[in-house]
Amino acid sequence: MQNSQILRNLCLFAVISSMAVVVLGTCNSCQTNNVKCLNETHYSFCSENVAPDQVASCPSGQVCTSLAIICVDEGLYDAACSPSTIDGSCSSCDGTSLFVCTSRTTFQMCDGTNLTSQVNSCKDNKICSIQSGKYCIDSCEAGDNIECDRDAPL
Repeated sequence: MQNSQILRNLCLFAVISSMAVVVLGTCNSCQTNNVKCLNETHYSFCSENVAPDQVASCPSGQVCTSLAIICVDEGLYDAACSPSTIDGSCSSCDGTSLFVCTSRTTFQMCDGTNLTSQVNSCKDNKICSIQSGKYCIDSCEAGDNIECDRDAPL
């Protein structure tokens, strides 16, 4: 009797663990709907015929999902990529910052706790530095203080 309870709990743990991997692994990964959600509200297409650096955004109040309808009203379905699943060491919009670095060379404006769709790029040989107050600075000036260590925005 006790062995069957242990086996049942072990099976339940295995199922929940595998579900967590599926949920947590969807940021910046091509999904069955042929897009990759870069964050809760932005996505890019997974197609050889579309430039990979083109980022699209969901309409206001909607989130990026793995459904056939890419953007769904917030609250109706969980976003495929939530802030807790995003890779890298970049700040997110927390309601206190007007801008955040979204890669080593890009930054975006915050609308409260959401990123706006406009991705702004630093000039060649400059890196994002919102903390400096200059938006973009020479990499020599930043030293080891890189605010966002991603190749491209999510």
